[in-house]
Amino acid sequence: MERNIKTLDVSVIGSEVPESYFHPKLDNFKLGEFLWVKLEKDNYEKLVKVRGINQKVSKEIKKIESYRRAHKDNIIKVMKNMIKGILWEMGYENVKLANFEIDVDKGILKVDYISDKKLNLHLLGSKFAKLLHVRVEFNQIGARDLAGQIGWLEPCGLIACCKTFLKGKLPSISIDMARRQYLFTAPERLTGACGRLFCCLAYEFEFYDEIYNKLPKMGAKVKTPNGIGEIVEVNPLKGYFRVKYDNIKYEVINIEENKEWYIISEPNVGNDTSENKGSINDDGIEDKIN
Repeated sequence: MERNIKTLDVSVIGSEVPESYFHPKLDNFKLGEFLWVKLEKDNYEKLVKVRGINQKVSKEIKKIESYRRAHKDNIIKVMKNMIKGILWEMGYENVKLANFEIDVDKGILKVDYISDKKLNLHLLGSKFAKLLHVRVEFNQIGARDLAGQIGWLEPCGLIACCKTFLKGKLPSISIDMARRQYLFTAPERLTGACGRLFCCLAYEFEFYDEIYNKLPKMGAKVKTPNGIGEIVEVNPLKGYFRVKYDNIKYEVINIEENKEWYIISEPNVGNDTSENKGSINDDGIEDKIN
């Protein structure tokens, strides 16, 4: 026999089909809230969103055996797994889901993601809205943005600079910045935990760029009071360079103390080898010509 009964109308997270349940105390439920619900004869809970209270005419209505309110962290965890699985099925396996933020009252889920390619996942928002029953807003961020939010430990032993004090927007960072700072090494050794070049390359670039324009380049020929020689070492931190003369003698010249030198010829870029690239030397060689 059919009967007229008040029911709790819900949307099941992960399903487009609404359901209706019976509970003796419907005043306990709030429109838009998320619940973990266990029905009679079921041995599992399902995550649902309350749509409202309705009047149903039915022979049989599913009864709620127990329920508990869902915490935001649990809601996000369920939705994250669903989004991840669907993106994988759609061929977006290279998308890395980063940050999730949900506003239960407004019914909005904000998702930050990382991808090597420029994507428009916001076009998929309507598809996910039908399954998750919230408005889904996708926002593509860069690897440095994520590092600034999380604050990974970098190879230098400190928390990422973009998390601590370099919170403003930095200019684009290139390998040329490393070259100007006399860091001649493989690019992968100049990358942070985010997989991008160190932010400090840009932070310190202005200082090094100023020094770079004052110092001769590696392999350049210079004329000094002691003769003509070749630059075999450049130390921008200490402001000196080392000259090798034809008689196999060396001289260290501090650019602030010794102005009696000038460049004869620039180095041949095409003949540049790993031998004459050198590296920053903090030992401060003092073997000068007498």
